[in-house]
Amino acid sequence: MNLEKLLCAELKRQLTASGADRGPHIPAGGELLWKWFMALHKTRQAGMAGPQPITYAEIAAYSRIYSLPIEPRHVAILIAMDQAYLETVYKKQPNTPEGVKVLPPVSKAPLTAGLFDAQFGGV
Repeated sequence: MNLEKLLCAELKRQLTASGADRGPHIPAGGELLWKWFMALHKTRQAGMAGPQPITYAEIAAYSRIYSLPIEPRHVAILIAMDQAYLETVYKKQPNTPEGVKVLPPVSKAPLTAGLFDAQFGGV
């Protein structure tokens, strides 16, 4: 198995594992890519349907900001890891019967002026 497949398999394992088995078992040689993916993942945007993919622009910006020599082969692995993440996360969402409208989840936190400003860019 190549490094890309090993990293994707480990990511999926962690997302579906429970309890003490959740610790990372990063494949040899994949530590740096794992670190980069986790850093990019922390800045992931979320939309109404859930997490959004990490974009090429975000990877390029991350590479420039931290002066990292991210090569095209690294980008391919990061995108594959992101796809594995999204597939696993979206698979966990409950299936809705055909023709049934699903409303977005409602937050249990009350809406405050500060939260509104943070969400919609208050002055």
